[in-house]
Amino acid sequence: MLICPICSKPLLPEEKRALCPAGHSFDRARQGYLNLLNDPSGKGHGDNGEMLRARRLFLDAGHYEFLAKKIAEEAVHHLPVGGVLLDAGCGEGYYTRFVSRALEQAGKSPEVYAFDIAKDAARLTATRMEKKGRFFVASTFHIPMGDRSVDVILSLFAPYSEEEFLRVLRPGGILIRAVPMENHLYQLKRAVYENPTKNVAAATIGAGFEILGEHRLQGEICLQTKEEIAALFGMTPYAHKTGREDMKKLEALEEITTQLDFGVILYRKRS
Repeated sequence: MLICPICSKPLLPEEKRALCPAGHSFDRARQGYLNLLNDPSGKGHGDNGEMLRARRLFLDAGHYEFLAKKIAEEAVHHLPVGGVLLDAGCGEGYYTRFVSRALEQAGKSPEVYAFDIAKDAARLTATRMEKKGRFFVASTFHIPMGDRSVDVILSLFAPYSEEEFLRVLRPGGILIRAVPMENHLYQLKRAVYENPTKNVAAATIGAGFEILGEHRLQGEICLQTKEEIAALFGMTPYAHKTGREDMKKLEALEEITTQLDFGVILYRKRS
């Protein structure tokens, strides 16, 4: 199922590494993941450890559980028994574990694969999943998996590559996306920024897919500690784009109620 990111030949798993027939070898980290990111620069990518810890703190408190339940419901409906689930851009693994548990409870016995471009994310996901699956560092734009090898892809608040998703999905395979809708976290942004803007609708995926369904999930949360507010803000893209004066407004907040506004979109690969 996994392929070499250098030559695209099949990767053969061993206890401490994976090896392709051409001799390219990739060590398995102690936590159980492989680094298959073909990037000679060696630079760090993706969310840093601070952002990932913020996300884990916030998600583990259950604030987005209603979203996780909807995603899991769709995965259970569409994944065949013994099918392959791929979480593309898995973050710290909250949704990977939530969905895989729902699939197991439904008797689907899934093969679970998950990757992220951030090494810390792959490590946290492998740890959260107790190594029950295959976890690796990779880019969405160069997925080291074989053609037509996946039944369902999760792409949750993550970059997507239509070309790669179409390549790895089997005919009739399903893509489940989650995106922030226009009002998501608007009250939080209004408390921090002088001129807050609403989110722009996610770009539509092209002709290789047909839309099966679109669901809008809305709610609100009341955060009553500085730690939770900081954790929510820290897991958003705003964390690295906010000036010092606006950050002072955030740090002064002791509680806030803000809207949640998600889109869950289902696509099927055209045969």
